[in-house]
Amino acid sequence: MRLAKLLLIGSMMVLVAMPALVSAGPVTGMYQSTDMGGGPLLTGRGSTWRPGINSGLPHVLHLQSWNGANLGTQWDVSCPKETVNFTVQDYRVGGNGIVVYTSTFQGGTFTFYAGGWPWGDGTGTLATTTMITTVQYMMIGGVSTPIASVVNGSSTGVFTGGCLLRFVIANGSGVGETSSLVPTLLKPATYPTFLDGTCALAPVGQQYGSWGTVLTITMYIDCTIGTEESTWGVIKELYR
Repeated sequence: MRLAKLLLIGSMMVLVAMPALVSAGPVTGMYQSTDMGGGPLLTGRGSTWRPGINSGLPHVLHLQSWNGANLGTQWDVSCPKETVNFTVQDYRVGGNGIVVYTSTFQGGTFTFYAGGWPWGDGTGTLATTTMITTVQYMMIGGVSTPIASVVNGSSTGVFTGGCLLRFVIANGSGVGETSSLVPTLLKPATYPTFLDGTCALAPVGQQYGSWGTVLTITMYIDCTIGTEESTWGVIKELYR
């Protein structure tokens, strides 16, 4: 069940007459999502594409902010890829207990849209994104059945211009996934579009994967480091 294994734009675009938003660039600081009382940083939703209805590689992540009506009005994370299967740690006894799935994605891009936000705005590239999903199983009718999951994850990246980014989520949860057992189940348009292995929109005939929520976000931006130091080696040292 991919939903139990992994968390990690169908919205309508409404054109309104308004002044163009001025880019402010990223601003050093730590910012937290609205559910943590951290101000205007929105929580979000996510999807993970796969080439088969039940399985297959690569897995491609797509996360976007969600304001209750529209996706991607504030931030977007596109196309981190997992090219090898997640690791599994099974702590069940007699079919009851937890299983921990760890997924490692590489690459991808991020965008923080202009809007007068405290953290500013900008775009950049990601290094490694790790998603850890803890799934609770219970014996039901003689079958060890997943009944709940919690997703925690983190990613590091660098803005165009050299500022560093650390993006951490907690308490995400799976909502749905495609399955040959229920072939009519489709991802709702209120979750991010599936992106395929080329980072393009997944073909109509390959709308496969899982979707869920992205909650409890903490974001740290560091613009104090010089651009000449902005290598992945330096980034890894800073966040150890």
